[in-house]
Amino acid sequence: MAVADYYGMVSGNKVPDKFAKSGYHAVKSEFVNAPIIEEFPITLECELAEVIDTDNMFAIVGKIINVCVNEELLGDDGKVDASRIHALMFDQFHFDYYAAGSKVGKAFHEGKELI
Repeated sequence: MAVADYYGMVSGNKVPDKFAKSGYHAVKSEFVNAPIIEEFPITLECELAEVIDTDNMFAIVGKIINVCVNEELLGDDGKVDASRIHALMFDQFHFDYYAAGSKVGKAFHEGKELI
């Protein structure tokens, strides 16, 4: 969390040794023009798909090109197990971080009683 927060606060254009100061290591992606941080357990490599700019909304839409995942995040089925990620959520209203990870329901099941 501290390293990700630091990366969001400090520009590599102003602090050229940003990665060295964090103790983490960046390597060039084979798929997109961006670094991959070796110590991060999961990386979604995206390219710009669309920019939506209307009177009511501004959105940047990315297309996932590649996913890098540490094996310990995979379940027995070989897919990413969300409960193992311990993902952070950023609250842009209060500038806080929250941890995700608890399963609260099953997709395409919870709403069946309303059909």
